[in-house]
Amino acid sequence: MLLHLIFDWLALASGLLISLWFRRKYQLKQPCGISQQPQHHYYLLSLLIGLVVGSTLFGTLNIYIAAQSGIAKSMLGGIFGAIIAAEIFKYFSKIHQSTGLYFIPGLIMLIVIGRIGCFLAGLTDFTYGVETSLAWGVDFGDAVLRHPVQLYESITMLTFLIAMLITYPKHSHFWQQQGFYIFVLVYAGQRFIWEFLKPYPPILLTLNLFHILCLLLLFYSVWMLRRNYVK
Repeated sequence: MLLHLIFDWLALASGLLISLWFRRKYQLKQPCGISQQPQHHYYLLSLLIGLVVGSTLFGTLNIYIAAQSGIAKSMLGGIFGAIIAAEIFKYFSKIHQSTGLYFIPGLIMLIVIGRIGCFLAGLTDFTYGVETSLAWGVDFGDAVLRHPVQLYESITMLTFLIAMLITYPKHSHFWQQQGFYIFVLVYAGQRFIWEFLKPYPPILLTLNLFHILCLLLLFYSVWMLRRNYVK
């Protein structure tokens, strides 16, 4: 647990550092559509509340469904909660453009480093994969080779971040308008696939709780991409 906590802090620090670098390099002083400083503060507070509530609610609900006790966190649940909070805030503030580009690099580093922490935490973290006969299966101490799904997610999202940073200078307008929805599409899509390699109990046919959240996020991202494209 101490190792996981250390990586949680490393994830937070790396997320903040790459966010600061990205924002300063491309002079992104605040999210698009946020024009006033007080509004910026309220927006960030709304996101933080959504992130904490979503992370704790869905993380804990998942282990409850799996007949385990305790309080857990979920990055997927946190992103889901933050998006709901952001869209509610934007609706009442009459903001009609994407505000999410500002957060993409930091969120991805939180995921990449955080998942490495989950991997190193092993069985106690309850994020391990199901049994596999593949050569890269990992024994977390119970003599069972399992899919290192945590690393699958880290590698996928790190690849996306690299692609974004390479293409951003020539396609900054596209990324500002559609970037966050592309991020959600990639994140939810890859996470939906990896969920089939986890031991979480299904709640709808073969789909677990996080499958459902991923489907909702996929619908959201496609809807927003289509809406922005039509414009």
